[in-house]
Amino acid sequence: MPRINYRFINYLLGFSLSLSSISAYASEDELFFDMPIVLSANRLEQPIADAAVSITVIDRETIEASGARNIPEVLRLVPGMQVGYSGNEFGSEPKYVVAYHGHSDEFSKQMQVLIDGRSVYDPFLGGINWKAVPVNINDIERIEVSRGPNVATYGSNSFQAAINIITRTAAEDQGSYVQSNIGNNDIADLTYRYGGSNGKLDYRITGSSYNDSGLNSDNSFDYPDDVMSNNIDYRLDYQIDNNSSLSYQGGYGINKQDTDQNYDGLIPSARTVENISLFQFIKWERSINQDNTIQLQYYYNLNDKDDQYRINDIAISGFDTFDLDFNDSIKAERHNLELTHFFNPIDSLKIVWGLSAQADIVEAPLYLGTDDDVTNNQYRAFANGEWHINQSNIINIGALVEKNDFTDTEISPRISYTHSFNQQHSVRLGISQAIRSPFIFEAKADRVYTKEATLLSPPTIITLVDQPFIGGLNSGLGLTNERIISREIAYFGNYLNSSLLFNARLFHDDINDFIDTVQEDATAFNDQDNVPNDLTDPSKGNTVRVFQNEIESTTTGLELELDYRIDRTLRAIASGAIINLNSNNTSIATSAPQHSFSFLTSKQFNENYSGSIAYYYVEAFKWTDSRGGTDDYSTLDLKLSRNLRFNKSNGSISLILRNLLDDYSDYQETPSSNTAPNVIHTTLAYLDFRLNF
Repeated sequence: MPRINYRFINYLLGFSLSLSSISAYASEDELFFDMPIVLSANRLEQPIADAAVSITVIDRETIEASGARNIPEVLRLVPGMQVGYSGNEFGSEPKYVVAYHGHSDEFSKQMQVLIDGRSVYDPFLGGINWKAVPVNINDIERIEVSRGPNVATYGSNSFQAAINIITRTAAEDQGSYVQSNIGNNDIADLTYRYGGSNGKLDYRITGSSYNDSGLNSDNSFDYPDDVMSNNIDYRLDYQIDNNSSLSYQGGYGINKQDTDQNYDGLIPSARTVENISLFQFIKWERSINQDNTIQLQYYYNLNDKDDQYRINDIAISGFDTFDLDFNDSIKAERHNLELTHFFNPIDSLKIVWGLSAQADIVEAPLYLGTDDDVTNNQYRAFANGEWHINQSNIINIGALVEKNDFTDTEISPRISYTHSFNQQHSVRLGISQAIRSPFIFEAKADRVYTKEATLLSPPTIITLVDQPFIGGLNSGLGLTNERIISREIAYFGNYLNSSLLFNARLFHDDINDFIDTVQEDATAFNDQDNVPNDLTDPSKGNTVRVFQNEIESTTTGLELELDYRIDRTLRAIASGAIINLNSNNTSIATSAPQHSFSFLTSKQFNENYSGSIAYYYVEAFKWTDSRGGTDDYSTLDLKLSRNLRFNKSNGSISLILRNLLDDYSDYQETPSSNTAPNVIHTTLAYLDFRLNF
């Protein structure tokens, strides 16, 4: 029997009471707000209540009220989503990790992340380095999070959820803008943006620097995770004629991150890892008529990680000590070309279909056992039809067909039915099947630390790691795609002329063929290239880690969201989730909190002052690569702002206080290694200054 969190149940009761009693103190004639319009369900603009999947919208107002310095911090408002800061024991740089319904280590692989429809997921290891994304949070218009599989719209890795970050157009950001954060933990951020226009051309360029000393530890140890990021991104929007437009975006960023091994092993105790990120993105759109639109887009992503170091005085019994140079660098490139066609054959039917081709190219000698590039080509065809049977009933049917170099061709269907009882209440029933194809490291890993002792006769290969990684394809076992079947019943309520929005999602997900590593006898791989005989010698008793489709899980739960604009100066946003996760793998079964809750309220006191308060609660859970797990934790954030007005400019100065309750860890509360400190979040205080001129 799962432990009941009565505090969380009180929060849920509060949701219900607010809905049942709200008419007693508010009149529907007082306010009127437009229903949110979303793009992420099937690439068609539509009211959020008509969407084929449950979508959380984090708008510009919410981003600013949260006081977030980066994107992961604001994603804590999404029900069912976990956000952590990975200070792991295994030598890779600390990073923010965002996952939905658990199933995640530091490389969150079961969720797609897009910026204006451009995927920014790492094609090699999975996940995303949030600190190295060259897009400024101040340029974001809104974030749409599809809660549940959305493969029919965004491809195979939109497995459990998809985050679509939508930036502002260049026309919306005209003139100069300066923003700066200064505070403890060496917080020192600076952003400058300039936007202008010339006839049919609107343009924007943003330069930013993001710096801090990272997290602390509970033993006064200065945890080595200092970060320094310098980024520049730009956007040009050109209106060719009344029916055609062209958009071009680009960005370049350098992120330097301190890191530490945090355990007694080969990796040096401290070093700096440099990540270079670059992207180019061009989109052409043509409206043939009011019922036909064509989009053609191409983007290029580059993630270049430089991590080279030397291990001195390695001592192995029977050999002289020696030094060893390591090149742990990774270079990953992505080319993506996509054609999309939107058309309405009849008034009641909207159809979107498209084709895409993608090439992922990776160079990672230490991980892949070769100096050559490894490529994964993917080809996709997708379609979705939205049929408005009448004013009360909508059916969405969609599917994706995908082929890549690693797995067989797959078809992933989706169907949903929405019934609107009236303008205030609607219910959606949906079922979808989705896939996640293996990342390149999972399919082609061949990671073995070796040293050739050439002074010995005959030359001898010394293996320095007991359990190297062997990819699912190289092992001869063959990986298949991960699969999920997701079922949901969702309710959407629109009260008080859209000033109060409430939705509830009841879901059940079955995941099969989940990819993870299993321990195998090394002698089974004596015929593999780049696997030394010393490793596979039967007398040594060595083992290797092999990627296989070994894990199954079921996830059942309830998610609730409330967005209430109480009046034009006061807004309250709340969300909560109950997740019951079962699996044949213990690490997966404990990888999501059973209860979590968030609350954000913002108030405009008068024309000069405004403020906000945010509270987050997360029950204990354990990331799959976190040996210690986390305890229950709560955190409280405050923001107080003073508006500034001058003759031809305006701005604000804000005091932001974060983590005002007890210190906590959101990734690993009790590390297993004596040399690994307990990395914790402590109170942060910083000033945020903004000026438009």
